[in-house]
Amino acid sequence: MKRFYVALLLLLLPVACIAADPYLGYIYPAGIRPGCTNRFIVGGQNLWKLRGMHFSCRGLRVVDIEPVPRFVPPTGMQRKHLKNWLDGIAAGDREEPKKPDDPYISEWRSNSWWRALGTLDPLKISIVEHYLFTPRNPLQDTPSLRQMVLVTIAADPDVEPGVHDAAIWNDSGISPPRPFVVSPLSRMKEPLYVPPHRKQPDLPVVDATLEGAILDGQILPGQTDTFKLQLSGGRRYAVKALARELQPYVGDAVPGFFNLEIVVRDANGNIIAKADDADRFRPDPVFDFKPAYPDVYTLEVHDVLYRGRADFVYAITVEPYELPDLNHDGVFPSDISEAVLKRCKGVVGRGGTASVCEFEVERPGPLVFDVMARRKGSSLDAVLTLRKRVGDAPLIQWDDVTNKVLVGTIPQGECDPFGIYDFKEPGRYVAEISDRTGHGGPEYFWGMEIRRPSPDFEVLSLRSTLPLLWGRPLKMDFAVLRKEGFKGDVTIEFPKGVVARGNVATAGVERLTVTLTYVGRTSIDVGPVKVLAKGLIDGKTVRRQVVPCDEYEQAFAWRHLVPAKSFVMRATPGKLPPPRKRPPPRKMPQKGKSRK
Repeated sequence: MKRFYVALLLLLLPVACIAADPYLGYIYPAGIRPGCTNRFIVGGQNLWKLRGMHFSCRGLRVVDIEPVPRFVPPTGMQRKHLKNWLDGIAAGDREEPKKPDDPYISEWRSNSWWRALGTLDPLKISIVEHYLFTPRNPLQDTPSLRQMVLVTIAADPDVEPGVHDAAIWNDSGISPPRPFVVSPLSRMKEPLYVPPHRKQPDLPVVDATLEGAILDGQILPGQTDTFKLQLSGGRRYAVKALARELQPYVGDAVPGFFNLEIVVRDANGNIIAKADDADRFRPDPVFDFKPAYPDVYTLEVHDVLYRGRADFVYAITVEPYELPDLNHDGVFPSDISEAVLKRCKGVVGRGGTASVCEFEVERPGPLVFDVMARRKGSSLDAVLTLRKRVGDAPLIQWDDVTNKVLVGTIPQGECDPFGIYDFKEPGRYVAEISDRTGHGGPEYFWGMEIRRPSPDFEVLSLRSTLPLLWGRPLKMDFAVLRKEGFKGDVTIEFPKGVVARGNVATAGVERLTVTLTYVGRTSIDVGPVKVLAKGLIDGKTVRRQVVPCDEYEQAFAWRHLVPAKSFVMRATPGKLPPPRKRPPPRKMPQKGKSRK
């Protein structure tokens, strides 16, 4: 009966309705402090009738959602009237001034916020003023960031600090997630927009002398944000920015990400610290400095190219400096499989002095060499060379790996050498690890596993959300990564109530498009689910969790997968349509009788 039900449903499936998922372009500010309730600007596309937000941790909840009405260009006299009203509000008079004698007043554009300027709170007034007093450049108008909603979020006192996922959802679908930062440090948001013809208010001073603080901001075209910091003299402070980590890839701009620069000045305007990168491959600034004397210092923030747009959101942490932990015990995972013959680690010395790992080959055959450096946060651009003895000619050398997919906010896996070498004779050999650019030092650490080939597989999705409406198919793409000679079938398994078609990747298949349909009778609220991949290795059935990712484009060209904390699913139940009533069969005339 169940098979009949599913088969009948698939036959009755209509053509999928065109319903676009909401798109979450940014959340501003970028996070919250435990125990606080704050209001956030959420920008994106298809945000109307927003139902809620999903967070990857407990203790965060939405209190209120209020759409920002769409602003359309007002007529000339209407714009002048609104600006006069706003200037009056800034001076303390919230009454609407008398409307001008405009013969075209009947053509004034309607907007709920414009009609009620006198009742708006400071945040809403700031949004209106920014629209009316800032010249618009159509070339910088991005449709995917055009809509805004105001979302009030409350954080419980015991919410776990860290970078969590936040997604928005409505009846049409669920957005890909964006990072949302929870930190116990106090937070200071950049001042609200004030039109340039008015006197700019004095900047508040952020006390970062003891515990530190987080500075939240948003860089718009050509803008430089400024903060005032109270710092102690003779004490070292660490500055760490989150910018690209919040918005890893920009598809329609070059270089394809928000490239932040931070400048620290003393009371006389002299630059005492400046950075636009953490090191050679992390574009978010990380640096430390020591003020000479206690005073109020100025911290300036801008894009390196002085670009800007609504999703150029950042969070900068300023706090007392602590020595970095250079213990690299976490290079390796805690478990060791039977295939692993040896693990070694080291540091490439200053001047590029190579590290050496000696190992024993007990019998002829292939061995796998897997170097871990950039994947663990090292600055090393590793090159791996195998030799019989130190000084001998290389048996083989590996540099970068050409991966099938690029995964991560700043993909670095391709910088770590990986290779399989077939040894013809047993004996003692050496592996040399060096830096491609000839650099070295404590931050140029590495770890390496030497093991026998162990066929395995990994599956990554190209979207992390499953908004399933009963009777409407949802297509999802997956990347199947076959490792160390694995050639078997891989079957992707979904939660109960979800029927999947095309979910088997046969030998040699590396990309898979699966059609999902929800046939359950119960409603499933927005929440995390697991998707598994099943395969046969050495005669045993193994299951691996599918890695939830979302696909983004960088600078018109490169496509990347950004991992999410979990798959997020929402399912809306339905029921089969009533059976069609068939008309009674027609009576055929009997033989020999005429038809009247």
